Amino acid sequence: MLKRNTQNIYNFPINGSQIFFIAFVIFFVSSFIQDTTLAEALNGRFLRLCSYLALPLLLFKIYVLDRWSKKELVIITILILLGMINWRMAHELQLLTIVPFVIGAKNVNFKDIITWYLYLNVMLLLAMAIFSLLGVIPNLIYRAAPRPPRYSLGLIYTSSLATHYFYLVLAYCYLRFNKLRWFDYLFIFVGDVIFMMITNTKLDFIATMIVIPVMIIAQRAFRGHKLSEILASFWWMAVPISASIIIFTSYFYDASNHIMRKINDITSGRLSLGYQAFSNYDVKLLGQTIVEHTYGGSKGLKLANQIDGVSHYFFIDSSYVRMILLWGILSFVLIIGCMTYIAIRSTFRQTFILTAIILVAALNFMFEPDIIKIIYNPFLLALFAIPNFYNTQEEKHK
Repeated sequence: MLKRNTQNIYNFPINGSQIFFIAFVIFFVSSFIQDTTLAEALNGRFLRLCSYLALPLLLFKIYVLDRWSKKELVIITILILLGMINWRMAHELQLLTIVPFVIGAKNVNFKDIITWYLYLNVMLLLAMAIFSLLGVIPNLIYRAAPRPPRYSLGLIYTSSLATHYFYLVLAYCYLRFNKLRWFDYLFIFVGDVIFMMITNTKLDFIATMIVIPVMIIAQRAFRGHKLSEILASFWWMAVPISASIIIFTSYFYDASNHIMRKINDITSGRLSLGYQAFSNYDVKLLGQTIVEHTYGGSKGLKLANQIDGVSHYFFIDSSYVRMILLWGILSFVLIIGCMTYIAIRSTFRQTFILTAIILVAALNFMFEPDIIKIIYNPFLLALFAIPNFYNTQEEKHK
């Protein structure tokens, strides 16, 4: 009997999706913890090593389990090597892992990816919030007049908490797209108000509010309403247009210009920080190392509370400016191209959900740095994953 059970274990079939989700969970949990104050109590090197464990699993799936042609494997290998070069140049782990994750999502149901993302995110956010309120890990509180106190609830910075909520809303809308009703939108609104009270993060609050009308239009377009279809058919341009706007305004920012200075104040200094970045660093083909000083973590909190903390602060918040300067032109073009292609494909299939998500995310990318961080934005993984939504005729046939 024991021998038969042992044989059954050895003969258990290896499924590509199972390998992907094991890698996804390992990477997601370790990367999430690195963005919390719990990481300060743990060994940072250990957490990074845990993140690296996902790579051999993904490479095994790509090169052994997935069916790619020889030409495709050559291109994949070049892209993975490019990610490694960018990682070494910019010293950002996300650049090493994003290519294997995007390609490794082939033949994996995208709905399952978003479901795993949502549940993992909610559980980890709740765990960190409880730990921080109980005093197990620090709950960083930022006090800067005239803003009210801002709480991180166990994360390394308050805006990280608001950004998590923003992407959780997008994931929720994706999973319930064809079933979204007024009470879903009320739930999103109330949650956004609560997170605004906790974090006082204006840009994420506005971005989450924009989700509601965009999803209503996308639903109407999916159901065949002509006016909504016309509106939604232009949304695929959001990424290249928003990228061009923020890069142009950051590069040519002039503090003496009243309009630019007003926009800079509304966006919490994003334009001036982008201008400073372009002034100090040249655009490279394959990226570069940029020294930044942020308010994240316990050390960042001390900097934020210093009288001259603002003068020492330097962080490239815009994903687009960050990509082109830190990761280089080549990575910038590839990521912009992938996001735009996902939106175009959703538009041509007349599903509009991913087009809508990328529209709102593109606006957020202008002022937030999390375009390829899987713990925030999992929607790049839709490039090769199995889609969940089809056009109206296919949906009826299914």
